[in-house]
Amino acid sequence: MSEAQDSGKNVLWSSPLTFQLWLYGIGHSQLLIRSLSGQGQDAEPIGIRFEAVERMNIGRTFRGLSLESADDALLEEIAATGYLRPRPNPLLALALRSEDAVSWVVCSKVAVGVSDFVDGKAGFSLEPVHFATRARRPD
Repeated sequence: MSEAQDSGKNVLWSSPLTFQLWLYGIGHSQLLIRSLSGQGQDAEPIGIRFEAVERMNIGRTFRGLSLESADDALLEEIAATGYLRPRPNPLLALALRSEDAVSWVVCSKVAVGVSDFVDGKAGFSLEPVHFATRARRPD
């Protein structure tokens, strides 16, 4: 399903497949990105689900996708978009790097799995880290 733990220092998960923005539900602030069918694989599509999305700057299509923890430069870019108030629960700051661009998502949880996670189990998931303390409004 994945090429988890790529050799890059910030890479958490990667795939050579093409992915597309599939669904954003404002009610629960969930974002779903799925691999497109017809890419020479017999398996079900791979889905990446972001939960409790606080902020995002995201494209629609990702040719080859690498899910990375945000580096300091990206954290500064995110912080410049507006103040992220400290929350009782920590947040994840994630970069979505493709052949064409870099998008980002700030959320509470991310999971990678087959299809729409019908069985409730994800192949890869990541819990929050303390992001809010690093992403303050620039002085």
